[in-house]
Amino acid sequence: MFKILVYFIVFTHVFGVTIENYALFLFGGLIIWMVFTETTNKGLSLIGSKKYLIQNIQFNHIDLYISLTVSVFIGFLFNLFVYLLFLLCVGITLSKFVFILPVLLFNVFIICMGVSLMLSVIQIFFKDINHLWTIILLAGFWSSGIFARGEKFLEIFPPLLYMNPFVGIIMNVRAITLDGTSPNYYLMVINSLTGFIILGLGLYIFKKGSARAIELL
Repeated sequence: MFKILVYFIVFTHVFGVTIENYALFLFGGLIIWMVFTETTNKGLSLIGSKKYLIQNIQFNHIDLYISLTVSVFIGFLFNLFVYLLFLLCVGITLSKFVFILPVLLFNVFIICMGVSLMLSVIQIFFKDINHLWTIILLAGFWSSGIFARGEKFLEIFPPLLYMNPFVGIIMNVRAITLDGTSPNYYLMVINSLTGFIILGLGLYIFKKGSARAIELL
């Protein structure tokens, strides 16, 4: 909440942003980006932190990533509940399109899991991936439409739609909750396809490289 307050003051009083309900506008974007950041940062060190379990107990290692993502999502769902509660408190009525929200959240879930699978394996072979990932997260943070409407980013650089699925996801979450309008179904399809591609790539990299990565621990 403190972060939202700081960003709200800076962007409204320093940069002169005049978006209606801007505090809630920020809140909706930040909680989605934060769940991605937390999951992937934890995923980076997952193999190393669970080394003993992986080497001594026979189980499906994918369960570790499911457990990680679910545990982070529990905190995210609490933040989402608070966000929806604030919407109701300021007089914003949730529309019928709110039932599409789980589809968007599932999209976030598979992206988080897919990226975590990739990073955890790559990190064993390339230790410096931690620093690179910090830079990538920073770039994603400022290009996801958290502080301004995603439409502006897509107008300036249309390929961003395919490079950063969170632009479309955040736009649609705001449309459903904050604006009470239907989501952009084209964005939903593109973002969903991107999510499944990321998950598939993550599973492939994990399947091909996890055994060797565990040997190097």
